Amino acid sequence: MTATLPLRRAAEAEASGAHNGSATQQSPNWVPILEQPVFKKRKLRVVCVGAGYAGLMMAYKWKYQMKVDDFVDLVIYEKNNDVGGTWLVNRYPSVACDIPAHIYTFSFEPNPNWSSFFASGPEIWEYMKKTTEKYHLDERVQFNSRVTSTIWDDADGKWKLEINQNGNTIQDEADVLINGSGILHKWSWPDFGGLDTFRGKKIHSAAWDASVDWTGKRVAIIGNGSSAIQILPQMQPKAAKILIPDGKNFNYTEEEKKKFRENPKKLLELQSLIEHHINKSFLALLVDTPEQLRAEAAFKKEMEKRLNYDAGLCAKLIPEWKVGCRRLTPGEGYLEALQEPNVAIEFAAIEAATETGIKTMNGTEEFDITVCATGFDVSFAPFWDLVGKNGIRLADQWRDDPETYFGICRCYKHV
Repeated sequence: MTATLPLRRAAEAEASGAHNGSATQQSPNWVPILEQPVFKKRKLRVVCVGAGYAGLMMAYKWKYQMKVDDFVDLVIYEKNNDVGGTWLVNRYPSVACDIPAHIYTFSFEPNPNWSSFFASGPEIWEYMKKTTEKYHLDERVQFNSRVTSTIWDDADGKWKLEINQNGNTIQDEADVLINGSGILHKWSWPDFGGLDTFRGKKIHSAAWDASVDWTGKRVAIIGNGSSAIQILPQMQPKAAKILIPDGKNFNYTEEEKKKFRENPKKLLELQSLIEHHINKSFLALLVDTPEQLRAEAAFKKEMEKRLNYDAGLCAKLIPEWKVGCRRLTPGEGYLEALQEPNVAIEFAAIEAATETGIKTMNGTEEFDITVCATGFDVSFAPFWDLVGKNGIRLADQWRDDPETYFGICRCYKHV
């Protein structure tokens, strides 16, 4: 009869190299042994980071569709004090979504009451909040909990988490880790020097101060992207002067909203129609297709018209890159606002901020308020330290190119 060791002693012997006479070499096949009966039931612990659209959809699936409460333990860590993600924190003037509202909804909660084709940020957040309360989607959410590190532990086969919760550091672990934090949350000030010396009011579009009154003030808006084109038309009518360094919306009538409320089939038809037209426009994003060339000509014609055929503005503002290289963003009134007498466009590069204003290569101007509409870091690496198998950091692995397989968390919508 062959002598045998108890299971744990055998594992220890394997780990210590007892079978081959080595006291230091650990076998690559070593696995930890738990001191508990075989087949003892335990819940699979799933941790999701973020309570925006993706995290709330995860909460709904877990609560109503998967019905896995008996063997799955879910927790959602949210760094803010409420649900909503980017729609909770982005509150700059005229913030809106560039996706039609009726297809920017939870699949289980269509909204017949959207006020306009492109919904405003506050309206989107209100919809998310009401949906959360209706379905109790925040039962598994821990607020004011910023994940600071997630490290894979090979020995335990688990993710080890560190979370800053209400100013205290706590630890947790997970069998499955889901990043539902999105990419519109990591913002920073522009990298030119002197901004910290500016004595006027300094605001970032992603951390808007609603108490600021810009009536009669000299305002510098730094940036010319999605945020800036929504901010400018709101600030222009009241400001004394604005400097800018470098799809039409419409409202739904009460009659239309009533029809959507009373006839869900009509609402579904509208959603399907919008998705059909968006999918159909995909060919306009392919280089030099007839659809793209037609779109480019149409956009150029419309921009020339709205810029009053001003040769200088057209040369500077009409893009030379192909349609689709940047997202189309609702920005009604932006091109018109650029032509108002109290708005000036500065195309010269910014050298630095001063105590009283902005210094460009063309000189220095004084301002009361500086608005930094400089966007987000949209890299795919999460905002916390994520270390995977063999000690590889995701930020290092994805420094040049993000590569993954079925690894993106999104709120899936199908109509």
